[in-house]
Amino acid sequence: MSKSGKPCGGDAPKAAGQNGTATEHLVAVAHEVLAETPDIRSEKLKALKRQLDTGTYHPDEEAVAEGLIREYLEKPDR
Repeated sequence: MSKSGKPCGGDAPKAAGQNGTATEHLVAVAHEVLAETPDIRSEKLKALKRQLDTGTYHPDEEAVAEGLIREYLEKPDR
């Protein structure tokens, strides 16, 4: 798989014919949908970079702190 999460090695596989199993067909359909899905994460990263570059990125400090504390407390070794 590539960095974008899309399969490497060319086109997505075609849907399975009548001889294919339902699972093979679902996997083929999933590959096709994935190949057509935009890479949203890269767009988010570009938007964040623009905000950082222009000085307009202002994260919610309280939400960040709460997330860090929650993550710390949820660790299995605690």
